[in-house]
Amino acid sequence: MKRMNLVALLLCLAMLCACGAKQPNNASAPEAPQQEQKEKTSDPVYSYEDILASKQFTDEESGKLYASYSYRVPMMRIANADNLTDDALAIAQRNTDAFNAQMQKILDDAVAFGEENTGEPTEHFFSMPAADEKELTVLQAGQILTVWADGYFHSGGAHPYVYNDSYTFDLALGQFIDPTQISDDPEAFRVKTAALLVAQAEGLGEDYTSGYWNDYEEIIAHWNEAAVRFDRNGMTVIFSAYELGPYAMGPVELFLTYEELADAIGEGGLAQLGASDANTP
Repeated sequence: MKRMNLVALLLCLAMLCACGAKQPNNASAPEAPQQEQKEKTSDPVYSYEDILASKQFTDEESGKLYASYSYRVPMMRIANADNLTDDALAIAQRNTDAFNAQMQKILDDAVAFGEENTGEPTEHFFSMPAADEKELTVLQAGQILTVWADGYFHSGGAHPYVYNDSYTFDLALGQFIDPTQISDDPEAFRVKTAALLVAQAEGLGEDYTSGYWNDYEEIIAHWNEAAVRFDRNGMTVIFSAYELGPYAMGPVELFLTYEELADAIGEGGLAQLGASDANTP
């Protein structure tokens, strides 16, 4: 009898141990660690992808090249679109749409010109084919982009024409602007800067000053219609060959630092260019 009671007691203990070892059916599994979400930013980052349009023209009879064109323009992309706030993404998309629309127009106009001005093949073109080339690149200074164009055109004359052109884009406004519009007072900026540029042009030496056109001061006064480039160091203005003097003179390049421009451009303009630490009066 004692033996039976002892066996029964052991069985009960075994059952209790087995029940205690079971996990309840509704026990929750440990949660997987959540991936940390990146905080949204209001500062867009832009990148640029070049698109190219080019074509060669050959004579049907001889197969010789007699003309060609090649144009390369940048198209804006939003590099960090996934990390932008909704408002910042809308502004970045506005900028991208406006910028790319103008670049596409420049490309379309260039291709139309290239198609219409290839000329007819002649012996002269076989030795030096006609060509039209343009390559655009982007520089950024604060909220201002400069789209800088290096151009080359040859149509059968004694020498090719090498030139520069530029386009100024304001990221704050989302549109292309005249360079003087960077300042709070565009006309004052133009006039004051013109005086600085004339003084610099006259200081280049007799090799230049003796060859300037008679109205060179008036031409420089409208420097904003020449090729204008803004970078982190200052403003460069390039007058291509024939603009200030004969072809033999070549281009005339003038440069002003932001410190030199401080009075002309004003605090608002310097801030736009990310150069507000320049000495202002």
